[in-house]
Amino acid sequence: MPSHNATKVVFKGTDNNEFFVIANPGMISKWKSDKSTPLIDVVQNFEVHTTTTGGNTGEAVSPSKGLLMNTFNTTNEDEIVRRIISEGEEKGL
Repeated sequence: MPSHNATKVVFKGTDNNEFFVIANPGMISKWKSDKSTPLIDVVQNFEVHTTTTGGNTGEAVSPSKGLLMNTFNTTNEDEIVRRIISEGEEKGL
């Protein structure tokens, strides 16, 4: 059953690894139409996650700095979160 308190935003990297953040429902579209909306109101935290399998199943874990650098060309979590919510796909939890 989908959660009405949170939504997952998934970004698929070029190597098919998936990264995601947990966001507040309805806030992604609001942020996309009004970038002055603070990111802290959009996401529930600034933690980037991936899974042990690299896809949409498996245990959620924090990706290594090397994996973040290879995928996003940075390890700055603010920049990575911004890219995930800009280019990612919203999925239910």
